[in-house]
Amino acid sequence: MAFFDRLGESLTSAGKEMTQKAKEVSEITKLKLDIKAKEDYVQGQYALLGMNYYAKHKDEESCEEAEQFFLIREALGEIDRMEAEVLRLQGAAECPSCGAHMPLGAAYCSSCGARMSEPAGEDTVVETVAAEVVDVTDAEETTDAASPAVETGKEGTEE
Repeated sequence: MAFFDRLGESLTSAGKEMTQKAKEVSEITKLKLDIKAKEDYVQGQYALLGMNYYAKHKDEESCEEAEQFFLIREALGEIDRMEAEVLRLQGAAECPSCGAHMPLGAAYCSSCGARMSEPAGEDTVVETVAAEVVDVTDAEETTDAASPAVETGKEGTEE
């Protein structure tokens, strides 16, 4: 019977130790998550500080950060070009007033009522149609010019 008593005590003791270790691990994990949240907050504040500094000093040509400002402007320009390409591929246009996405060809923004600028796509379509007409005309002239040669070839074969 003493064996079972000692076994029971050992199991109880091991269970208490495991519970204590689980609490410690839980507390450590919670603290690490809190630390990570504070680090993320600090990083966000650094980014906000940097954006504010950039906004205030971006037009200064003779500052230590001029090269970084140039790289930021260049990256922002590339982002704008890529976003415009995404809109074009999606068949949409951006309102020049509020930035809402409208279908290509919309005359007015349904969000703010501003007049949409003429989409560049319409000019391209007109040019493409004109090019197709010219191509068709060129193809007919080529066909007409080639026809006598074909007929001559036929006549030569029949003789």
